Amino acid sequence: MRPRLVSARGEDARRKPPAPARGRARAKPALVLSLPSETAYLGLVRELTKRMAEVAGFAEPVAERLALAVDEATTNVIEHAYKGASDREIELRYEDRGPDFRVELVDTGQMVDPRAVPRVDLDRFVSERRTGGLGVHLMEKIMDSVTFRRSARRNVCALVKHKDAKDAKDGEASSSR
Repeated sequence: MRPRLVSARGEDARRKPPAPARGRARAKPALVLSLPSETAYLGLVRELTKRMAEVAGFAEPVAERLALAVDEATTNVIEHAYKGASDREIELRYEDRGPDFRVELVDTGQMVDPRAVPRVDLDRFVSERRTGGLGVHLMEKIMDSVTFRRSARRNVCALVKHKDAKDAKDGEASSSR
């Protein structure tokens, strides 16, 4: 199984987009990528997420944090929903919704109840020199919204970041809070 681009909508970020047809708003960039449930593709997930966030108007440091959150969510699918099986598929859906940047991860693995994930006590975590188990905590700290749902026998993890003026590159994003 190889990564495949399922669909893309929007304009190439290197070109100036054509003027929208009269009376119609220009579609925001969207991308759907399907990839194998292998950790070897996490670098691709990080790079693609960072680039999509930059195209959506986020400054590089913010885009890097968003990439970390999506990397953590993807790792959770591989390790927990798929129990490490490398023959499964993960679908990532990127969408610039104007005031929000949204990434959805879709999988067909075991449903993980986010309420069952223990809250992190960072002091104890550090004192015990533990590793792992910080994924959901990091995702919630980086993103404005992290939700989990089950739809048509598939798990959907939605990560949303609002565009604030302080997070924008060159003042591109507008404040939405």
